[in-house]
Amino acid sequence: MSDRPCLGGIAYAFADEARSVAELGAAGLLTSDPAVLEGFGFGHAHVAVAESPYQLAVAAAGRLLEERRIAPESVDLLLYGGTPGPLAQQPADVPWNGGLLQTTARFKYPAARLQYELGLERATVLGLDQLACVTLFGAVRVARALCLTEGLQRVLCVASEFFPAAAGREAIFNCTSDAAVALLVERSGPRNRIAGAAQVTKGYYWDCDALRDEIVASYFPTAVHVVERALAVAGWLPDEVDWVIPHNVSRTSWEILMGLLGLPRARLWAGNIARRGHALAGDNFINLRDALQGGDVRPGEKLLLFAYGYGAHWTALAVEA
Repeated sequence: MSDRPCLGGIAYAFADEARSVAELGAAGLLTSDPAVLEGFGFGHAHVAVAESPYQLAVAAAGRLLEERRIAPESVDLLLYGGTPGPLAQQPADVPWNGGLLQTTARFKYPAARLQYELGLERATVLGLDQLACVTLFGAVRVARALCLTEGLQRVLCVASEFFPAAAGREAIFNCTSDAAVALLVERSGPRNRIAGAAQVTKGYYWDCDALRDEIVASYFPTAVHVVERALAVAGWLPDEVDWVIPHNVSRTSWEILMGLLGLPRARLWAGNIARRGHALAGDNFINLRDALQGGDVRPGEKLLLFAYGYGAHWTALAVEA
């Protein structure tokens, strides 16, 4: 079989405690009225209490290796993105000690610990940063490129990032959840082939708080542009897309974007927005796993994944199931 880099498996782990939007609002963890977020399609969010980002990362990655019966020594590269350093390994209910950054504790990297505790003895390690909610898209692009240029056979990508407790649970009308996702990118395979990818970064929006209204205004036209680029790379026409696998932001915004793309709303796989909330970098791949396992996606169907990340990054991925 010729090289066809593909997604070889996905697993995830959510924080145990699920709270309704109404409960989050009553606890002062939302900026908007809970009724507004419920109107946008959100129902619940998962909130880490005693868990750390690292604990969820190792749970998701371990689950993936077990489910796919992957020998740890067969992994060539571990690509980690998410909460960095000692902060990743600290339970969410423990106040952050900033003084750790002034000691060698700052070198206690979660990626190296993952490599050790998962037994990935052959795997080298890379870290991704500053991509926010598109971190796993970046990981897939890097992994795919290294499979093709360096001949790597299997790359394990892991992302785990929480909103700090004091930050609340909302990001521009989106209700956030704490979760970790692990996925495999393999050099070749018969299913879930990565057919195309595109990313646009607009550094002008680096100060996302000051330019919030401008980001909202730029969101839709840039999203359409990036999706069109990814489809062009894949050689697909928009009406050939069978399913859009979203990031779990406002359902209303997705309905607008689907219209701009000329795609029927029925092709949006939106089952997880209400029950999962916005799991930052993990949404699209959590949704893809659930859509595959639920039988909604059939072999050979064309899938479009799109996400936006603060910073500001728009990215899309075309996958042939």
